[in-house]
Amino acid sequence: MDDAVVDMSELPGEGLAFEDVTSVFANASLEMDAETMYFMEGFTLMDAMSAFEIGEPRLDTGYAGEHPVEPLNPFTPLLPEEVCWILDRALAAEMEWHSGNMLAHTVFTLTYIYELGVIDDDYRLSDFFPEEDPQRPIELITGVLGPYIQGVLKCVDLTWRELRNNELIHDSEDWQSDKCEVPVLEGVPVSFILEKLQNAANFAGMSSKIPENWRQPLRTRILLRKTLLELYDMDVCKHHADYQNLLNRARECLEYITSEPDIQVPDNSPARAAFDPYISRRLNTCVPVRIVPVVTGEMNWSTLRSFLDGLQEMTTLVVRHHLSIWEVFILHKLIWLPLLTVFPGFWKVTYLAQRSPTPCLCPFGDPVLDQFSFTWALDQLFSEATGHSWSDIVATVKEAWTQPTPPPIPQIERKLYKLIIHGVKSSWFNPSRRRRYLMKAVVDWHEVYDFCITIAGALRPNPDVQNHIATKLPQVVSLFRLEAIREIVLAGFQLELYTPEERPYAYYYTSRVVEAHIECCDEILPFIAGHIKPFQEMTYQRQVLQAIGSLSHAMFLITAPLVSFDWDQTRPSFYRRYKWAYRSDYDRIQTPPLAHPDLYEFMRLCMDLIHDEESSPQSHIQYAEATLKEILATKNTGGWADQWMPERLKVRAVTSIVRLTI
Repeated sequence: MDDAVVDMSELPGEGLAFEDVTSVFANASLEMDAETMYFMEGFTLMDAMSAFEIGEPRLDTGYAGEHPVEPLNPFTPLLPEEVCWILDRALAAEMEWHSGNMLAHTVFTLTYIYELGVIDDDYRLSDFFPEEDPQRPIELITGVLGPYIQGVLKCVDLTWRELRNNELIHDSEDWQSDKCEVPVLEGVPVSFILEKLQNAANFAGMSSKIPENWRQPLRTRILLRKTLLELYDMDVCKHHADYQNLLNRARECLEYITSEPDIQVPDNSPARAAFDPYISRRLNTCVPVRIVPVVTGEMNWSTLRSFLDGLQEMTTLVVRHHLSIWEVFILHKLIWLPLLTVFPGFWKVTYLAQRSPTPCLCPFGDPVLDQFSFTWALDQLFSEATGHSWSDIVATVKEAWTQPTPPPIPQIERKLYKLIIHGVKSSWFNPSRRRRYLMKAVVDWHEVYDFCITIAGALRPNPDVQNHIATKLPQVVSLFRLEAIREIVLAGFQLELYTPEERPYAYYYTSRVVEAHIECCDEILPFIAGHIKPFQEMTYQRQVLQAIGSLSHAMFLITAPLVSFDWDQTRPSFYRRYKWAYRSDYDRIQTPPLAHPDLYEFMRLCMDLIHDEESSPQSHIQYAEATLKEILATKNTGGWADQWMPERLKVRAVTSIVRLTI
């Protein structure tokens, strides 16, 4: 600044002289180190971090930006194609909300939401537009756009309530419930909105004010919204056939829309003002402004198609009363397949859950499980795993019992009740919460294992009894516990919990758990008839476990140089990472746990590897690849894959990862 005195006549304080004091502050800060933090009384670090820059687009709610959005005039007439464009973009914004974004950044960017009171078709707005443009009838605003937006808001309301009342989904962790004090027609009956949507569809399909070539596109989009609202409002467990009919209707609407050319509007179209990405500046919210790119065109319809596919599979699952089929669906449809197309890594284990357009609501809570007794759940668990129902096993145990006290059947059933019900529901948890649940569940499984050891040792040594699956109860229970342990360890990779020094043991421990799992399968298989589904399923699982175990051991050999032999560093890190295996609950159980983490054994093995020059991961990788190729060649998909057989065969993606490892 050349002149020290600046005339600021256009600012408040006209006539005052302002002096440039930059040099004063520059001289005062000469002795201050740029890397040092200075404090003063009454001004904390929290205060400094809470400050934001004036004009910062994300935080300064008064900043309009370099290209401010034109304010919306809700009475601006629109062409039919412009209305279709708005409806499509509103649906895309709703899909983005289903994908985990906030309402303030997606649905609420539709500015007509805040003008519903003045564009309601109950108002006779035509009186204010005596010279109406015949190409832009005002009824497109009042009779089509208004009811459609009400349908969008009601869909948001129903989804919001379902998410809010679902005990498996936690606010802020799995989804964002902030409605920014924007009403979403909470008190309006669904039937009222459906009637308005039907009237809008009738008007769009028959009105002479709409060009004939745009009647069906408008009508189809309105009917699609009406069908989605009916789907959200209907209980699939109580009205399965009606729900399926609605899904078919939604697909018909979608197929028609996708068969037509994609709708585009020019940049100067008034329809562009219908969306304000900076709308959160006007809302009661504390989150920064975030521009969510809304996908349109074919990507939008592909997302909606995936959404409907998810509803279709949920409709199928609620009538598949098999615990194993539910598990196959979760493992292969929700976890591995979406993951293998995104992450080029075998050790990533994830959960589709709340970050996907596929519905994340668990349909197997009270509405499904309450249809059956607990005895049914127990019988299904053991029948699907071994071919023998729990009732049959209990009858054999009681008949062959040799002790004066009764067998601990009631204690086992109480534990299994909690494990089965919570285990099914936990499949819809996010990865972190599911891992925490499994850490607690493995203790309960070990307690059941202890009871089963007592039972197996107290049965008569009769040939008929010894040839019954009841003698292998400990191994059967171990199948579930070892599977839970494997999920705990592998989920640590997906959650990026392991440091480089911790990864070798995680791979090694996985191989040990898998080895113990295979041994249990080998002991149980002779007691299962070879022509039934449990035998086919266990055979398939055994092959997959062999591949996982070989890959785990190969990865251990590859990462073994990362092991630290500093005992003071390794030991605390080990017990901190595997504290779930050393809980005090294990102390009251007499039987030692199977395949427990053992640091001392691991360190001895690593010391031996230093002097072993022949150990190589190559043979283990080749064995895993051969096993997976055998699964593909024989098309072995187990016994409980049901309609998801193709998903299981897509394990070939893992084979490609094996080749990359080689």
